Parts: sequence; structure tokens; C-alpha cells
Amino acid sequence: MTTIVAIQGDGFAVVCSDSRISDMDKDGYVSQITTLRDGISKVYSNGKYLLGAAGDLRAINILHHAFTPPPIPNGTKGKKLDHFFTSKFIPALRECFEEQGYAMPDKDAKSHMAEHESLIIAVVCGTIYIIDGDYSWVSDASGLHAIGSGSSYALGALQVLKANKKLNPQQAKSIALKALNVAAKYDPHTGAPFHTFVQEQPK
Repeated sequence: MTTIVAIQGDGFAVVCSDSRISDMDKDGYVSQITTLRDGISKVYSNGKYLLGAAGDLRAINILHHAFTPPPIPNGTKGKKLDHFFTSKFIPALRECFEEQGYAMPDKDAKSHMAEHESLIIAVVCGTIYIIDGDYSWVSDASGLHAIGSGSSYALGALQVLKANKKLNPQQAKSIALKALNVAAKYDPHTGAPFHTFVQEQPK
């Protein structure tokens, strides 16, 4: 399981992730806990993108090693960025997942919809998007985001720590790390070491 937190700042985004993987059966029994080795993170920097996932480890593997995100035209921001993300990024992500045999639609299903079992975080040009299992996306107006098994603890900590303060990237990074520590204290599926990423919006 996982905890990934993200803070949307003014002109930047900060993302922090934990390193614990839990092997769990269908009844919720955890048979093994693994800590990712050095050089491996649940969030990965790919050009103008930060990509990560909470849920299936397979989704993280594909995002980091098989997915080539579409190039972003210069000057894409605001509604144009939302349109690009919806019409270019999401179809490319779905195509990659299906090519890799992950989250393919059931041929016998009437709706023939592809769904996956993960929540994905994508940061594009300093803007945070959370992608659900049906490939829909959302960005929270508060600028505070958390996904994974420890997300409720982390999100509560983020809200208290940030309050109404306007943060710079270093302050946001410090708060995100504190929120991950809170999640790790109460969620047995979240653990150090923690990884932090800062992405600024293009000038």
C-alpha cells in the first residue's frame, strides 16, 4: 500500500511518497512488507511530468518503465492544459496500460469499459491531477492532495499544517514530509524512506 501527498503551490507543485509495499490477500491479510531499494520510488520524474500511483504495483512499474507521455506544446496552461490532459495524456495512458495487459476491458462486458485498480497522480507543468480507476481526473481546489492507504491521516495533517499560509516550495516540502510521517505513524502500510519532488510551472 502507499501514501503519496502533493501540494499545489503558486507556480509549483510538491509531491512526496513513501517506500513501503505490502503484499495483501483478498481477506486483507498482509503476508509480507517490502521496502523499495535505493533508486526506486513510487513517483518518477519524466521530462515535464511527475508520475506515481497508489494501488497495484504493476501500475507503478508501467508508469516508470513502459509509458512515454505525450509531449506538451509550449505555453500550454490553464484550461488549455486541462484540455491537453484530457484529450492527449489520458488516452495515451489508457493505451499503454492496455498494451501492457493491465486494465484491459472485459470483452464480454456490455459497457466494454477499461478500468484499473489504482489511483494515479500526474503533475504536468507544475499542475497536479489525480486520475481515478475509470480514467477520470480531478484537481482539488484546496491544493492539497493525498492518495493511498494513509491518505486520510496525511490529508488531515496537511490541512492543519498549511492552514491559510501561502507556501514557498521549501515550506511545502517540509509540510508534506511531516504529513507523511503522520501517515506512517498510524497506517501500517506506509513507511520511510520518503522521496520528495518539486516541479515548477514553465515561465
